[in-house]
Amino acid sequence: MSNLKSVKVCFYYSSLAVSYCPQNDFNGLTPYEKKKYVWKMLYIYMLGYDVDFGHMEAVSLISAPKYPEKQVGYIVTSCLLNENHDFLRLAINTVRNDIIGRNETFQCLALTMVGNIGGREFAESLAPDVQKLLISSSCRPLVRKKAALCLLRLYRKNPDVVNVDGWADRMAQLMDERDLGVLTSSMSLLVALVSNNHEAYWSCLPKCVKVLERLARNQDVPQEYTYYGIPSPWLQVKTMRALQYFPTIEDPNTRRSLFEVLQRILMGTDVVKNVNKNNASHAVLFEALALVMHLDAEKEMMSQCVALLGKFIAVREPNIRYLGLENMTRMLMVTDVQDIIKRHQSQIITSLKDPDISIRRRALDLLYGMCDVSNAKDIVEELLQYLSTAEFAMREELSLKAAILAEKFAPDLSWYVDVILQLIDKAGDFVSDDIWFRVVQFVTNNEDLQPYAAAKAREYLDKPAIHETMVKVSAYILGEFGHLLARRPGCSPKELFSIIHEKLPSISTSSIPILLSTYAKILMHTQPPDPELQNQIWAIFNKYGSCIDVEIQQRAIEYFALSSKGAALMDILAEMPKFPERQV
Repeated sequence: MSNLKSVKVCFYYSSLAVSYCPQNDFNGLTPYEKKKYVWKMLYIYMLGYDVDFGHMEAVSLISAPKYPEKQVGYIVTSCLLNENHDFLRLAINTVRNDIIGRNETFQCLALTMVGNIGGREFAESLAPDVQKLLISSSCRPLVRKKAALCLLRLYRKNPDVVNVDGWADRMAQLMDERDLGVLTSSMSLLVALVSNNHEAYWSCLPKCVKVLERLARNQDVPQEYTYYGIPSPWLQVKTMRALQYFPTIEDPNTRRSLFEVLQRILMGTDVVKNVNKNNASHAVLFEALALVMHLDAEKEMMSQCVALLGKFIAVREPNIRYLGLENMTRMLMVTDVQDIIKRHQSQIITSLKDPDISIRRRALDLLYGMCDVSNAKDIVEELLQYLSTAEFAMREELSLKAAILAEKFAPDLSWYVDVILQLIDKAGDFVSDDIWFRVVQFVTNNEDLQPYAAAKAREYLDKPAIHETMVKVSAYILGEFGHLLARRPGCSPKELFSIIHEKLPSISTSSIPILLSTYAKILMHTQPPDPELQNQIWAIFNKYGSCIDVEIQQRAIEYFALSSKGAALMDILAEMPKFPERQV
């Protein structure tokens, strides 16, 4: 098959080569041959080959007097040339003549090419003519639609081509357009204009509301613009998006009219079996929800929005569930609807088990946002339970959010310690050092918590296989506060040393210094000294005194020297002082 393609390409190249021979000048070919060879050149380009010849011939066809050749010239030029190509300068006058001419077909071809290519030179030379076409009452709607989209492309690339002072009133007039095709294209242009400078287009705001009223009441909407019974959903979406760039609506009548339309959209949208209708109606609905949040509507309407989203997160269609969860999360950020969203907590938690990972992520974000003192315990426990089955892609984020919620909304500090230790136990690889550093600070700063934390750390060490992070945090806590458990069974200094030392072969070199410090602490708290325990720990210090790792070697040598002096060890390895409180 590849050989066949090569043969065809060679044939096309050879056909084109004929037109470049001196005796076969391009100008001497018939119009049919000219467009045939240029079409072949485009086909070569579509096959993926670099076409660095024939550009001039393609551009020259733009000035052809007949439609077949002119069409080929415009299409091939749009495909092969970019906005910085020098040959485009040769075509500017011809393109302008087509735009300001009377032939509507030629106007459409020219506007399409200018919109596809864009470019500074096209914008500076042609933008005024394109604007005139857009506002001209004598042009057909087809031409005006293309003029609006062409001006939109030019404006996106070069915003200064539209004179705001003279154009704002014109845009307001375009909002009164009865043809929905022209109105939809003009609304796309308005969205781009107000996204850069909404102050100049305040006069368009009431007109946009009237457009929404017209569509919501299905007034004067042609059948071809009705999609599954929904009047021009694309225009509704664009209009509501344009309104979101205005900070507020001060006129009470306009605001009331807009909220009546939004209320009708909210009440009239439901999930049906037809997928296409669902897509169109929900596109309108979710844009309406975004506008309701932007305008900071009354609490009653917000409650209605949350109730509607609550229905959506319970349907089978994954796209609708995703959008429902996403919009609930957005509502949490902009309005005070936390109490209302809590009513759907069980359904949101169920979404954590959804087969679609994107839905699970949105459910996690929503649970994180809606958490407070009243429901923190339930949410964190659900997150911990989910952690055991969550895929690796989510575990780090899941662990971090659970740790933050546990610290922020902990009903008591012992519960916080339980949560962090469970996190480390279930997802040690995904728990950052900052998390276990933080729990150490809490325990150090709260004396009442120290015996409890030491007892929990001791329990985790009984497990046959625990994560290295759990070994580090348990060793640190037991080294500092293990002596508080001396009267409990299995918690004598010798037993604590034995169970910690069992974990030494399973940890990395970077964690050994923590265990050496723990051994020194245990030795310090053993009063009167236990000769057997002392000899065991000294043997370990001697062993690591010749370690190649400088950190381990230095600790081992210093701890051995200090432990031989008794009182010096007590002074140097005294209990850690309280950490400074974190600045909020």
